[in-house]
Amino acid sequence: MKFKLTLSYLLFVSLLFSTNNLKLVLNSGEILIGKSESLISDSNYRIKSDLLGEVSISKDKVKSFTILTTAKVKASESVETKTVSNDPLPKQTVATNASEKDAQPPIISDLYGKVKLLNAPKSWSGNLRVGMNLSFGDREYTHTYLRGNLKIQEKNSPHLFRLSGEYNYRETVRSNGIEDVSVDRSHLNFTYRWFFSESWFFQNASNYRMDKLKGIDNELQNIIGYGYRKNFLNSLELLIGSGIGFKDRSIEGIADESTMIINVFQELNWKPSKQIRLNQTLNFYQDPEKLDIYNYEFVLGFNYRFTDLLGFEIRYLMDFDNGITENVKEDSRFQNALIFYF
Repeated sequence: MKFKLTLSYLLFVSLLFSTNNLKLVLNSGEILIGKSESLISDSNYRIKSDLLGEVSISKDKVKSFTILTTAKVKASESVETKTVSNDPLPKQTVATNASEKDAQPPIISDLYGKVKLLNAPKSWSGNLRVGMNLSFGDREYTHTYLRGNLKIQEKNSPHLFRLSGEYNYRETVRSNGIEDVSVDRSHLNFTYRWFFSESWFFQNASNYRMDKLKGIDNELQNIIGYGYRKNFLNSLELLIGSGIGFKDRSIEGIADESTMIINVFQELNWKPSKQIRLNQTLNFYQDPEKLDIYNYEFVLGFNYRFTDLLGFEIRYLMDFDNGITENVKEDSRFQNALIFYF
């Protein structure tokens, strides 16, 4: 027995020699707290209490003891503790610092913090839109919608780069069990603008699209042009312009074609508040040699930003293609999606 107590003493004497506070829990349930500056014998604990002075307690009357570190902490915080039972072979457990435990953020806040650590350069801004619509009953379908946008422009720089892309896919299962893909389209756009004056800019726009519903296997076009920008009330921006370029596309049932095209574009951006944003765009394309071959796209969108990372979008889009035979020429649709900003 004496050997075991001596072993216990050797294991913890380095801690007891410090100016740490010592908390004793007696077999009767009473608790004594004092400084463990005094040496202890094999049979007694000796502590200094501000109220009782120096106290010697027989070890056989002590159920367990706890070493309280004297690290400087605020009064509202708990200290780190080391609790040791008075068993023949003492067991040491370290309690978690309560202030650190309380400081741990909830799962959502922790995820938010991790996302914020992935901040892009200040010259980058963008968002990712994700939407999914489901229908059940006689006609079941799943519609997936993804759209991303990235804008790069250094502060006070006249050069702007913008990359955007979109993917839509809808699969319908009818009551007879037949599966039908009613939407399968994708679109990619890269635009470069050089504002060589406060209002005027040069633009180069490259576009790629695919639309199985309309029979467009692939379409690539590049247009160079000029535009004019006008600001109103510091929150409304209007851009208009035109350009010329080429179009190379492959349409189901029609031979591949490569033609020259002209383009007229218009863009409106209005931000009445930090949370609300309205935007509208119109692009018109026409073959100057075949005036009956043209297409256009009209987009109207409303965005509401809940937080720095999350928002919501309602969007209306209409596009029309002339010169495509035996396929859907006009397509109009409403879309809604969550927006993740970065």
